[in-house]
Amino acid sequence: MDNPRQLTAWCNKLELADPQAQRDKVAAVVDEFLTSQRKPVPELLEALIKIDNGVQVGFERIRYQYVSNPRMPKEIEQKLWRDITGLANSMVAAYQRFAKVEAADAEKQAWDALMPLVLARSLHYVAILAKWHYFRFDRVPPQLWTQAHSMYRLSEIDGFDCNPFPLYPHHGAEVSSCADEYIQLLMLNTVASNNLSVRQLDWTDQWLDKWSRNVLLARRFQPDHHHFCVNLSGKQGPEKIAEDSRGDPYRYWGIFELLNEVQALISKLEAGAAPQTLGLGNDCRAPACLELLKHLDVFWSMSIRNAQISRSDRHAVSKEAHVVSGLDRLFRHVRVDNDKFSRQPAETKPIVDDDEIMDMRLYGFVSSRTRARQAQTPQVVQRTEQADWQSWRIENESEGGFGATLEAEGAEWVRPGVLLGMRIGQEDTWKVCVVRRLSRVNELQVYTGVQLLSGTPVAVSIQSNTASLKPRALEVTEFDAFDGAILHSQNSALYLPHEVDGVSVNTLLMYSADYDSDRIYEVQARERHFTVTLGAILDKGIDWTWVTVQVVAQKH
Repeated sequence: MDNPRQLTAWCNKLELADPQAQRDKVAAVVDEFLTSQRKPVPELLEALIKIDNGVQVGFERIRYQYVSNPRMPKEIEQKLWRDITGLANSMVAAYQRFAKVEAADAEKQAWDALMPLVLARSLHYVAILAKWHYFRFDRVPPQLWTQAHSMYRLSEIDGFDCNPFPLYPHHGAEVSSCADEYIQLLMLNTVASNNLSVRQLDWTDQWLDKWSRNVLLARRFQPDHHHFCVNLSGKQGPEKIAEDSRGDPYRYWGIFELLNEVQALISKLEAGAAPQTLGLGNDCRAPACLELLKHLDVFWSMSIRNAQISRSDRHAVSKEAHVVSGLDRLFRHVRVDNDKFSRQPAETKPIVDDDEIMDMRLYGFVSSRTRARQAQTPQVVQRTEQADWQSWRIENESEGGFGATLEAEGAEWVRPGVLLGMRIGQEDTWKVCVVRRLSRVNELQVYTGVQLLSGTPVAVSIQSNTASLKPRALEVTEFDAFDGAILHSQNSALYLPHEVDGVSVNTLLMYSADYDSDRIYEVQARERHFTVTLGAILDKGIDWTWVTVQVVAQKH
């Protein structure tokens, strides 16, 4: 690092080595610098930047190796994890040594020219460390947040926080800034506990590299525009905005523009565009990519809607609940409840005997032998209900929902926005719920917060009786990352009584594939028949939409 000519020759040899050897050589040089007492000067910083440039391609390949092999042996995973976080930690420490230099007047111009790159790369490496902690379901160490906040604050003080420049030479014309790197770090943290796979977290991080340009940090809070905040003097990441989140240490940002970008991408994918043409990555498969984008859209949209909702107090309980997921299963159980408690008995169908049918075809009457057999055979067969639910241990509840800790294995499908049916015990009726929060307790357990939408749903059938006034993509399946393509039964929906601002309204919870605001629908609930139009959307998930309805006519 002291001899520019030797450094150039060393970097040229470095390019010929394999990625792991590159990483080891650079780590050794950087660690030697950190243990030395050499005074930080611009020439040493330029050498560090050049070494960092030389190792980037190989370092990216090592990170890709980790992400693309989720089932690698534990020993290999641990070594890769240590190699990746070890180099990132060393680079952060090395850049920090230069960021803290009090420049003399003679060197000030040289330091000022290099400092934006120093802070942006430091934030980039901190983001790598945070991401690799998320992969193991660990919390980001407080000192990392302190470093990130401090580096961004320095870029603000010097006035170059939003100045764009290429982060690394091999990125070509792509530019970044201190603010972009910081926002990418903050936004990935908002979804880090969403039970996403390693690959899904990596895709989200890659997309946020571009989407971060749609997010702006502000010093002054705007209630109608901002949804998250961060305390630059704190030791934690982003927070929901609260009454005490005010003052100079806080920075605020909103995600309306980011959500518009996500929703535009969803529309293009549903219209048939390939993920590669939309800049979503060469290794993204369209169904899995679409499923993840819809999940992010739902989760961030819920963050906006729930920002001002006051939550009732929870109290500890110990109850066992039966839980099903998806509108299709929930519809079937609610329909059984409706039939069970209805005053009008469901129609009974006669039992058809195959021997009787054969006798009628052969003889024109039922033979005495068949009648004798029937007399000896019980005519009533007791059918038992097929248990298609999971059992959850409810550990707290409030007026509006429940909380439960689940085993991570087998709960991969539990995500914010997933529709649930829940009942407490065999005699209870099924309630309509939705997963609102998810957080990792440890590597083996996740905690989920569930909101109760309605305790008195009614199963209904719906049928559109008009053509849409606008073209839309045909959507007959939804993709699940774990179970593949799932076909949904059509025309199934749930009527949910609801109140908006204290006023009772009619609502339907229906498949998103069936939703069209320009259509008129026929709704049938047992003997009652309504003609309705759709109103405001109250909520939505990946494959369902909850919407108000206006009754146009009722048939008896």
